[in-house]
Amino acid sequence: MNKQQGIMIMGHGSTMFYNKAIMDRQAELLAEKGFDNIYIGYNESSIPSISEILENMVNDGINEIVCLPFFIASGLHMTRDIPKKLGLETNFPKSVVSVNGKDVKLYFETPFGNDPLLTNILKEKIIELCEVKQSLGIMIIGHGSKLPYNSEVMNFHADRLREMGYKTYIGFNEMNHPDIDETMQKMLDDGMKQIIVLPLFIAAGKHLIEDVPPRLHLSTMETRGVYHYDGRDVIISYALPIGSDPRLSDILAEKIRKYYG
Repeated sequence: MNKQQGIMIMGHGSTMFYNKAIMDRQAELLAEKGFDNIYIGYNESSIPSISEILENMVNDGINEIVCLPFFIASGLHMTRDIPKKLGLETNFPKSVVSVNGKDVKLYFETPFGNDPLLTNILKEKIIELCEVKQSLGIMIIGHGSKLPYNSEVMNFHADRLREMGYKTYIGFNEMNHPDIDETMQKMLDDGMKQIIVLPLFIAAGKHLIEDVPPRLHLSTMETRGVYHYDGRDVIISYALPIGSDPRLSDILAEKIRKYYG
């Protein structure tokens, strides 16, 4: 990389600190791999915003930027909100935009999506949390979206876990079906002795900390509980989201090397 080339990691943002902490750590990991001119911008709730960081980068003399979405899947943020903040009409993979009268070349990358590494991370969480040999059920939970991308990514990783031999279900927090409540009831009725819940989310936030646990028959901030159902005790294990895994920086590095060698 030369001094006119930069990297922008783009996050969702949150009123809680978890998203920022993860983004900062991933930027540190990229720096350790030898990349520089790394900036972080947020779509909402956190600062600095993507628009602010774009102007800062241009003011610092950068005229070529790899834009890396730190998102699980595409959706309205990726297809509508973020492109506008970058001055793009849509999420074209390569464009030239004008920022304060200067032409800037942008490379707009894709979210993590169907990268097999995500399935491997989920599998490792299953191995870590598993307490029973039989009647083990896995629930992958996603945010949900009005667009199909989140559902497609959820099903991709669920299918891979099924191929590995795990009885796997999916549940959405909102907008899609089956929702978390429907899937939990289905797994209880199917006779599961342990249910491991895997959030396919980047970071903890209001949804994962406050909204989801009661729907899993857990208390807020509780990651393991026992729920008595139909005459049996069912272990409920609630995993952490995947965004802090350091190997995600390897995926980001591969994306950067497509443009900067």
